[in-house]
Amino acid sequence: MYGKLKEIFKQRFGGEGELRCYFAPGRVNLIGEHTDYNGGHVFPCALTLGTYAVVRDRDDRKLRLFSENFSGKGVFETSLDDLVMSEKASWTNYPKGVIWAFAEGGKKIPTGFDILYY
Repeated sequence: MYGKLKEIFKQRFGGEGELRCYFAPGRVNLIGEHTDYNGGHVFPCALTLGTYAVVRDRDDRKLRLFSENFSGKGVFETSLDDLVMSEKASWTNYPKGVIWAFAEGGKKIPTGFDILYY
């Protein structure tokens, strides 16, 4: 899977630079939805379905994001200086919000990056 995603990344963003690949498994609660934080029992299970990401650092503060799930929307470009929610930003509001929360929590984000989601 990573080989396929790296090829898609290179088509969208170019082939130079070091690429890093990540996977976050999906999760389902077989029993106990919303009870774990209320003191009840829960039985969560990781799934083989999930989100893949291929990331490359940039030398500037630009962010370029692309999702195979929304490929018709193309590459979305913004910057670390513009992490506000907007209707125009569509699906990228979520990752922009995560980056914003990291920065607000004291994490230093020195440069931008290119990222492909699948």
